[in-house]
Amino acid sequence: MLEPLAQLDLFARPVIGDFLLDKDPLFARITLNGDELALYQKMYDALRPRAPVPDLVVYLQAQPAVLAERVRRRAAGYERGISEEYLALLAESYARFFHHYDAAPVLTVNSENLNFVERDADFELLVGRLRAMKSRREFFNLG
Repeated sequence: MLEPLAQLDLFARPVIGDFLLDKDPLFARITLNGDELALYQKMYDALRPRAPVPDLVVYLQAQPAVLAERVRRRAAGYERGISEEYLALLAESYARFFHHYDAAPVLTVNSENLNFVERDADFELLVGRLRAMKSRREFFNLG
């Protein structure tokens, strides 16, 4: 799974993913018990050295109530049991993680007033902001 990404051709098309292995332990610490977490940690430690480092991370953040509403609207069966309390814990974990993350440039986007899926203008705004990045850590907030 990770091997093809680790050996990218310089002339190949860019790869865009919605997964960052480095943040995966956040979910494990919140959801797994002691034995499960120990097993997960062994697997993570084996996979981590082979994971590619991204060129850029886009961290979309929103308040737990907004996240809960988005989960509700998606109505995916596997997400039915997700509580707003769990989302609050996860959002706080993400905030702490990305505050210290320095393996790649990070664009932190307050996505509460943006809808990249349904509004092309919002997506174009994000793409423009990505193209204009000049430092390794930037913030985008459309008040």
